[in-house]
Amino acid sequence: MGFSAGIFIEKTLSVEDLSYLSKLLDNGLSLGECFDLLKNRKNEEIFSKLRKKLDEGVLVEKAIEEFLPASLRPYVMSLLGSLSFAQALSISLRFHKRIEEGKEGLFHSLAYPLFLLFVSVTALYLFDLYGIDSIFALISSFDVKIGIYHDLRILLRIFVNIFYYGVLLISGLLLFYLKPKRITLLYIFLSRYMPNSFLNIFYSEEFMSLLLICMDQGYSTKESLTILKSMKTKPVISLLAFHMDESLMEGQTLKEAAGSRFYDASLSRFIRIAGYTNDFSSIIESYIFLARKKIERRMKSYSLTVQLLTYAFIGLVVIFIYQILFMPMQAISSF
Repeated sequence: MGFSAGIFIEKTLSVEDLSYLSKLLDNGLSLGECFDLLKNRKNEEIFSKLRKKLDEGVLVEKAIEEFLPASLRPYVMSLLGSLSFAQALSISLRFHKRIEEGKEGLFHSLAYPLFLLFVSVTALYLFDLYGIDSIFALISSFDVKIGIYHDLRILLRIFVNIFYYGVLLISGLLLFYLKPKRITLLYIFLSRYMPNSFLNIFYSEEFMSLLLICMDQGYSTKESLTILKSMKTKPVISLLAFHMDESLMEGQTLKEAAGSRFYDASLSRFIRIAGYTNDFSSIIESYIFLARKKIERRMKSYSLTVQLLTYAFIGLVVIFIYQILFMPMQAISSF
């Protein structure tokens, strides 16, 4: 990135720029007219490059890729295989907003207690590495027994090692399962042996949210499922769309298709109720709302558990360090 006359020059279009572009395209303006209206000192270089590529005969679907922000690029490029650029951009922006909202709630509830636990364990590790030996050496010079503290130190070292190896193991598993095929295999395995788990609820809610977005855009259920199947960057969503589409093609009803182990168990009940009404969207919105509340409750429960464990650990560490730090004073006072 560079600077021009004190202005920060972007290398990709912002989500805000793309939102305005989508609205202008929906109102029937051409790409050239949109570029002229949206151009400013930060993005004029990008729009100039885009216009040049389009003038050279490059399709907008190809020309736009390098200028899409990383948070939005996977959705747009996945959908361009089955939709026009304007359609793909419009739906991608809605998908992005929905998924970012889910991520924000998910990470915020667990981020602080996990960070606090990591900092606490790291502080204990540094104290054990650089502080305890000198204190024990000083105490030993007074012929004071430190057996119990030595045993506690060993236990804390074991805990710290287990914690760090656990972090490394979990990080390794996350990296291993980043590939789409592995994510889907993991989801299939968990759905078979842990039906109606947190992941089933989480992905079912996300799947129905995205399905409803497509249907609200005017697409039929079949068309919406085809759109979601094309989202290779969201492998679990693509998997759920594939299985529901296959079930419908085999003659099953939507309720029967949603009864598969791959979906949240309560979803089929809402679809059954929706079948008796003329307002499918409202009933599914109710499911999405209740599923989100269920996810929030579970996340709060997980967060509270981690917090309690963290505070208990911090309390034990403070007591241990307090006793260690005052051992020299106790040894001196005994003479």
